Amino acid sequence: MAARSAIARRLCRTADRSTIAALRAEQAMSGPEVTFGPFRFSLARRLLLHGETPVRIGSRAAAILGALLEAPGELVSRSVLYDRAWPGRIVTEANLKVQISGLRKALREYGDLIRAEASFGYRFVGEVSVYRAQKRRCRAPGATSRPIGRGAVIGNIRELLQNKRLVTVLGPGGIGKTTVALAVASELEAAYADGVCLVELDRITDGSQVYAAVTGALDLPVHVAASLEQVLLALHGRHLLLVLDSCEHVTENVALLVEAVLSDTSDVHILVTTRETMRIEGELVWRLDPLETPPSSVLVTAENLQDYSSAQLFTRTVCQRLPGFEIDDAVAAAIAEICRHLDGMPLAIELAASMVDVLGVDEVRRGLDERFSLLWVDRRTAIPRHRSLAATIDWSYNLLPERERVVLGRLSIFAGPFTLDAAIAVASDDDLDMASVREAVAALAGKSFLSLDHRATLLEYRLLETTRAYASRASGAAGDRQRLHERHARYFLDVLERRDWDACDPVADSAQLRGHIDEVRVALDWAFSVNPGLGIALVLAAERLWLEFTSLARGVPHLELALRFADSSPDVGPVVRSRVLVALAAAQVYVPGLEGASLYEHAWRAAQIARNDLLEMRALYGIIQNMLLTRRPASPYIDAFAAVCRRSNDAVMSRLLLRWSAFQAFEASDMKLAHQKFEAFLDDRTVIPRRVSLYFGGIDSIISCKVGLGLAKYYLGYSDQARSLLASTVSQAEGQGHVTTLYFVLAQGAIWAHLASGDFQRVRLYLRKLEAVSSLYRPWRVLVDVFQALLIREEARDLEAAERSLTRSLQDGFILKTGTLHPILWVELAETRGLLGDLDGAEAAAKQAMTQCLGDRDGRFIGRYNPVLARILMARNRPGDLDAARNLFVGAIELMRSQGIYFHECDASVGLAELELVAGRPAVARAVLGELLGRLGDREHVPGLARAREILDETRGEAIARRQIARLS
Repeated sequence: MAARSAIARRLCRTADRSTIAALRAEQAMSGPEVTFGPFRFSLARRLLLHGETPVRIGSRAAAILGALLEAPGELVSRSVLYDRAWPGRIVTEANLKVQISGLRKALREYGDLIRAEASFGYRFVGEVSVYRAQKRRCRAPGATSRPIGRGAVIGNIRELLQNKRLVTVLGPGGIGKTTVALAVASELEAAYADGVCLVELDRITDGSQVYAAVTGALDLPVHVAASLEQVLLALHGRHLLLVLDSCEHVTENVALLVEAVLSDTSDVHILVTTRETMRIEGELVWRLDPLETPPSSVLVTAENLQDYSSAQLFTRTVCQRLPGFEIDDAVAAAIAEICRHLDGMPLAIELAASMVDVLGVDEVRRGLDERFSLLWVDRRTAIPRHRSLAATIDWSYNLLPERERVVLGRLSIFAGPFTLDAAIAVASDDDLDMASVREAVAALAGKSFLSLDHRATLLEYRLLETTRAYASRASGAAGDRQRLHERHARYFLDVLERRDWDACDPVADSAQLRGHIDEVRVALDWAFSVNPGLGIALVLAAERLWLEFTSLARGVPHLELALRFADSSPDVGPVVRSRVLVALAAAQVYVPGLEGASLYEHAWRAAQIARNDLLEMRALYGIIQNMLLTRRPASPYIDAFAAVCRRSNDAVMSRLLLRWSAFQAFEASDMKLAHQKFEAFLDDRTVIPRRVSLYFGGIDSIISCKVGLGLAKYYLGYSDQARSLLASTVSQAEGQGHVTTLYFVLAQGAIWAHLASGDFQRVRLYLRKLEAVSSLYRPWRVLVDVFQALLIREEARDLEAAERSLTRSLQDGFILKTGTLHPILWVELAETRGLLGDLDGAEAAAKQAMTQCLGDRDGRFIGRYNPVLARILMARNRPGDLDAARNLFVGAIELMRSQGIYFHECDASVGLAELELVAGRPAVARAVLGELLGRLGDREHVPGLARAREILDETRGEAIARRQIARLS
C-alpha cells in the first residue's frame, strides 16, 4: 500500500502543460468566477487560473483567497479566515501568515493586493469583476425503478459518503452493487455542484484503459493518450461524486487512481463497486448482503410472503410480464423456496421470475433442483455480464488464477457452510498442499467468491448456491470428483465419530451441527452409490446427529439402503445389522404411517443374536415406547427390559426402568402410584448422559418425567402445582435447545394443562412456541392446529371453526402417534359437535373415540368420555337417555375416586348435579357436590370447582326459600 501511495504522489506533482489549454476550453465550469488582472478564481471550485493555466495553490490558501475575494475591499477577520482554512481546528497566527505568504508568491506582482491590517485581519484591495459561466454538470443514469429491500442500505451509504470521501460497496456478482450505487448517486446528485460521474469499468479489458474511461465519462476531449495527470487536472477544483463501477479486474490501477484523487482534490468523493477491496488508506467498505429470504422455519403464506424483500422482487418481476399474477398459499410457499434456493441474490431472482410466464412457478422451482439449469437463462436486454447468471460468474471466474479455480471447484462439494479446517481436509491432495488451499480460500473470500459468517463460533465460509452450481460444473475430471467425494465423506465420518456428544452444547453448537446434516446427506448419496460399506459407517455415525436435531426422518432413505446392504452382505456383522435396525425403527416416531414395532422386534432379535445388551435394551425401549403410544399392553416388554438391566448391572438403565414403570402406571391411570414413581425417579441422583436420553426415547429423560409428574398432579386435582411445574419445565427444555424435548413438553403437557385451567394467555404463548418448533418438523404442525381449535372453542366460542379444524386434523396420520391424546381428541370433537347441536355427528365421534378405550379401568379416557357422552344424551333427551346419562356420570365418578383422578371427578360430579337439577332432584345434586367438596383438601382452582359451588349456593338458597314458604303457609 505504501509503495502504491508513493507512486500516486509522484504522478501528482506535474501536469502535462501541452494539453491544459484544450482541457480548460472544454471543461465544464460551475459557480461564480472572480477576475483580477490576468487571474481568474472559481469560488465554487477554489481553482485559480493565470490566463488558461492552473496555478497550484493548496486547499487552505484557496480557501483564504476565496474568503477575501467574496468581500473585495472589506476587512476579513483572522477568525473568519481560520474557520475557512482550518474548520474545527485550533491554529496560531503563524499558520495564517505562512498561507498568506504562499498566496502572495503565487500571485506574483499582484501579491501586494492582499493587504494586512495589523492585529485585525486582511483585505483584498484590487479591482475585481464577477461573472458566471454556463453550468454544465455530470449526471448518472437514473434507475428505472426503486431497488427493493435496499432502502436502509442506500440511506446508510449516502450518510457515509457525506462524512467520508471513499466508500467501497463489496459483494459477489449479481448481488446488486451497481443498482445500489446508482440509487445512492441519484439521491446525492443535488448535493454536488458538479453532479455525479459514472465510470463503467466493466467495458474495459485492460488496466491501462482506466484513465481513458474516467476522462471519457467526464466528457473531456483528450488529444493524447489519457494519463493520471490529465484525470487529476480534469477533477481539480470540482465538487463531484465519482462512481467507479465494477473494478475487480483492474483493482491495482483503480487503487492508484483513487489514492491520487483523494490526495490531489478536496471535494471529489468516490463510490466504488467491486468484488475485492482496494486495501488503501481511508477506504470504508460496505459489504452488500443478499435480499431477505423467508426462513425455512417460517410457514410462508400469501399473507406474509411480501414481508421478505426477495419475494417482493420476485413478485414485481413476474407481474411486469403477467399483470394478473395471483398468489395463493401454495404459490407463496413455492416462491419462498425459490428465493431461499437462490440465496436472495437479486439477479438470480429476476432471472427465475422472468421464466414464470413460460414455465409457471412450480416448474421454475423444480428446475432449480436440476443443478441450476437457470445458470444459462439469457436476458437479451442486459449488459453482457448480466445477461445470465453464468455470464455474471464468468466475468470474475476468468480473472482467477488456476490454483484458485481448482480450489473453488473442490469447495463446491460442500452443501453449506464449512470451516477452514474442513476446506483444507477436503480440497488438499498430493498436487495441492494444505498451505496452498489455505491461501486460496483466503483469496477467494477476499474476492467475494466465498461469504464469511463472522457470527459462528468458528469462522465459516460458504458458497452461494449459484456460485456452487457454476463451480461444480467447471471442476475437474470425473475421477478427481470421485476422490473429492471420498475425502468429503471420510472427513465428516471422522468428525462425527470423534465428537464427544455428551459435552456438546446444543445451543452454542447448533448452527454448525445443523450444517453437518446437509453435508452428511451429500456424502451418503455418493457413498451408497459407490462405497456402501463407507455409507453404513457414516449412517450409523450420523444417527446421533439426527436425533439431536429431530432429523431422524431425513435418514430413513439411507437407513433403508444400509439395512438392504447389511442383509445382503456377509461382511456385515450382527451388531452392525442390529444398530441399523434400531435406528430405522426409531425413525418411526417421526414418520407418519411408518410402523416401527415390527422393526424393533427384528432389532431385538438381532441384538440377542449379537449378544449386545445395550442394543437389546434400545430395541426393547423402543418397543415399550411404541406400545404405550399406540395404547397397547407393554408389561411383557418392560419385564424383558428389567431382565436385561439386571444382567447388565447398569445403574443408568435401572433408572430408565423406573421411568418406564412410572409411565406405565400413568398409562394405567393409577395416578397416585404414577406420582410416587415419578418423584422417585426425579429424586434418584444417578446421572443420565445426554446420549442415553436421546438413544432411549429421543427426549431428555428428566424433563419427560417432570412432564409426567406435572400431568399426574393435574389429574389428581392439584392444578396450580401442575401448571407451575410444567411452566418451569418449558423454560428448562428451551434452555437445553433440544427440539423434540421442547415439543414433548408443550404438546403432551403444558398446553393441555393450561388450556383446561382456562389460562388462555399462557396457552397462546405456548402455541407460538409450538408453532416455531413444528416449523422444523412439519408433522407436528397438526398439534398446533388441534390446540388452536380448542382455544378458539373455549375462548372465542367459535364452535364451527373449531369443529372444522378438529375434523380435518383427526385425518392426519401423525395424530395416531400421540398416545392417549388421539382418542381424547375424538372426545373433544364429539363435545364440539354436541355444542353445535349436531348430535348425530357427536355420537359418531364418541363412538370412534370408544374404539380406542383400553377397558373399564382406562380412567384418563373414561373420565373425559363419560361426561361428554352423558351431556350429548341429555341434549337428545330420548326416553331412557337421562337414566343412561346418569349411569355414565356415576360410573365416571366411582372410577375417578378409585384412581384418585379428582380433575375428572369434579367434571363428572358437576354434570351429574346438573342432570339431577333437570330431573327435579336438587337434594341429590347437593349431596353429590357436597361429597366432592368434602374431598377437596388443599386443592385450589380445579376446573369446574367454581360451577360446583355455584350450584350448591343456588340449591341451598332454593331449599331455604322452600322451608320459609312452608312455615309461612
